[in-house]
Amino acid sequence: MSCTIKNNANLNLDDLETHVNGLYGHFSDKLGFDKHPTIVFDSDPSNQSNVLGKTAYYDPQSLEVHIYTDGRHPKDMLRSIAHELIHHHQNLEGRLDVGGYNGPGYYLENDKMRKIEQEAMLKGNAMLREYEDGLKLKEKDSMSLKEWKNNELNQLLLKKFGILNEEKELTKAQQKLPQALQDKIKGSKSDDSEENSEDESQEEIEEGRLSAKTYNKDKFVGHEDRYQPDRIHEGEDELEEGGLADRAENKSNAAGKEEGGRFKKMQESIHRTLKQNKVLRLKIKK
Repeated sequence: MSCTIKNNANLNLDDLETHVNGLYGHFSDKLGFDKHPTIVFDSDPSNQSNVLGKTAYYDPQSLEVHIYTDGRHPKDMLRSIAHELIHHHQNLEGRLDVGGYNGPGYYLENDKMRKIEQEAMLKGNAMLREYEDGLKLKEKDSMSLKEWKNNELNQLLLKKFGILNEEKELTKAQQKLPQALQDKIKGSKSDDSEENSEDESQEEIEEGRLSAKTYNKDKFVGHEDRYQPDRIHEGEDELEEGGLADRAENKSNAAGKEEGGRFKKMQESIHRTLKQNKVLRLKIKK
């Protein structure tokens, strides 16, 4: 339900007019207006400069609600409209004309007028809040419905093109389970991953991929000339402790005649290199 609006202030009502009509419809549905007022937007720069000037007033003879617009927030103007619409309701019920003093400061001098004003302040603000929150709930429900429709459409498209597989659907189903069951599922997955990790590590050890020097004994066979000084010094230290010769000899016996020959050649090459290094060190020391 809409009401008559007069824009004497030449105010841009593109956004405000929708809420004026919506607010009036809410009041009319709640209070049951049998006569509709006219809402007039006025401009008075001199009133604006007065800190305690007028913001709005209701004329019970013409059934007009006058709103001063200069320098005001749109929501503040809606608050004034709500206040004056309660006065319109009081007028239609014959309760507005209470007699007595009606001049400046009447709120303190006229007890009956004070009650009329208190009702307008309390009920007007309350009904404005009802209108505001009602719109916000509708917007929320509308957004929720829109999101749900978009989600359903996306699911159908993903299924149609084969992008949404059974694993993703299972994951979503698990998310709906109680937290305790989710933790249990996650824990079992973690245990499986640890077991797989241990199996992979064991396979790497068996295949000799962890340390070429320790487990892949044939890696340097036939390439003795590529040994670097660092490796030779390591071999020298081990040889001085009596470890390298014994290990080489044991490996030769265990590997057989063919393997033994290869290690023997490598051992001789290492000995020659070590002797050369010792000679070189003696010369340097001298």
